[in-house]
Amino acid sequence: MADLTGLRVLIVEDEALIAMMAEDMIESLGCIVAGQAATVADAYAALEATHFDIALLDVNLNGKNSMGVAMALKVRSMPFAFTTGYGADGIDIEHRDMPVLTKPYSIADLERALVDCAGKCQAAGVSSTTSSTDSNRG
Repeated sequence: MADLTGLRVLIVEDEALIAMMAEDMIESLGCIVAGQAATVADAYAALEATHFDIALLDVNLNGKNSMGVAMALKVRSMPFAFTTGYGADGIDIEHRDMPVLTKPYSIADLERALVDCAGKCQAAGVSSTTSSTDSNRG
């Protein structure tokens, strides 16, 4: 089991129950929920205003595709994992290198995805040792 302690995770999810489940799992893995977004617009705002190491990105946010947000994350060299109820088929080809969590996912699935993303963080030189005092959890 990898040490994910202190890893800051942005949750981008439009289903409140799934977001709460993800939050509980993230915290039980020793990570910090850096913020949450439920719409594409909120996700773009969170990219600018929230300090995070990894994002969990729902493919479909209130009927809108989140591939633009995925591209914005890639441009910023921010690792992320997709979450979806539809499998990898709904993911654009240029993002198929990112981990995919098929809903409903287990804590073991989430841990594997976060470990994969954490490896991408280290490869990109992104630090997961940011302050936990500026959380935007609201």
